[in-house]
Amino acid sequence: MDESRLRSLRADVESKVDLPPFAEVVARGARIRRRRSVTTAVVATMAVVLTTVGVARWFDTERTPQPVNEPAPTIDPEGARRVLSDPDAYIDLDRSGVDGSGAMLAVVVIGDRTLGGNAACPDASRRTALRWTGPDGETHAWLDQVRDVRPLPDGFVVAAVPRDCRTGDASDASAYAVDESGTPQSINWQDGAERVCASRPADARCSFDMFTLSASFDAAATLPDGAVALDREAAGLHWAISEDGRRVYWSLYGRTWRHRDTTAPDGAIATATAAGRWGVLAQNTSVEFTSDRGVTWRRRDLTAALRTVRVTDVDWTVTRSGALLGVTQLVGRGDVLFRSTDATWSRFVETDVHTSFGLVQPVVVGDAVYVADDERWWVSTDDGASWRRTPPLP
Repeated sequence: MDESRLRSLRADVESKVDLPPFAEVVARGARIRRRRSVTTAVVATMAVVLTTVGVARWFDTERTPQPVNEPAPTIDPEGARRVLSDPDAYIDLDRSGVDGSGAMLAVVVIGDRTLGGNAACPDASRRTALRWTGPDGETHAWLDQVRDVRPLPDGFVVAAVPRDCRTGDASDASAYAVDESGTPQSINWQDGAERVCASRPADARCSFDMFTLSASFDAAATLPDGAVALDREAAGLHWAISEDGRRVYWSLYGRTWRHRDTTAPDGAIATATAAGRWGVLAQNTSVEFTSDRGVTWRRRDLTAALRTVRVTDVDWTVTRSGALLGVTQLVGRGDVLFRSTDATWSRFVETDVHTSFGLVQPVVVGDAVYVADDERWWVSTDDGASWRRTPPLP
């Protein structure tokens, strides 16, 4: 890692690990909310519904021929290896992701690795490589332009090249899927999906089916103002949360939304998280939760369950099966990740997950949870009981 980046990261971590005095609780709350905003922004970016791997030409409702798909990129081990082995290659944290099986799709770019060097449009002449790593460690890679990745429970959708980064090649405007074997595949567009979902991948009206490799568009779906969409669940269930962590939203098919607000007093640090049939609103160790998709809500005090874990302020993440992951900040240790040992939340234990930049931000996608690191990400498919690291670049 570049020495100047190490110094800057060290200073950033050191500035965050001091335990704040009582007078700084409000400021600490703002930092927690910013961290939650970063995490949910990642989820929203990765909740991006990106357009097809075969560019379907869109027509209006009076002219609706079947879309014509261009072929997806092909696996290119030799070309990709040149990018992956370049000494200036690094994984773009904002564009990469992990799917619900625990596979990772990394967007690898070549450029300045200092903190200010993550250009929005890397030099197209030097290319970008996408590297897929399966849950068992198998890998595939191919050359491409820089693109965003949207993880799904069973694969990925790779976005069209951002408009400001396009080279004029027709394929830049296309998007494609990556299936469970790590193979790029064309997408069959339906209902005018490409027109909206290619340019606005997080749009609540877009849906992908990896079994049929199809994308559809529901014009009646919406997202509440100011809400951040989370991964949508089976049977049409949608979850969303407010950026300040004080409200959870849920909806069937994204058309009519219900919500619940935290009972934490104004100004108190709050967390909102949801996955599967679980939704959680928390104020440190006091949590309100639903385990039946918002039908009923209960309250728990987790103080006794946390007796074996040292905590200050806590930022919570719930998994699809109802396990709770918490992040707290301790003096001299930075962010510390801990987890419930089961869905009853009767006991919590620390995990051995740390990052090179000190911040730990769990993200849930399907049955997987991951923590982004500089190059080797942490991935768990058993609610945080065990973790593996993705392979480093060559």
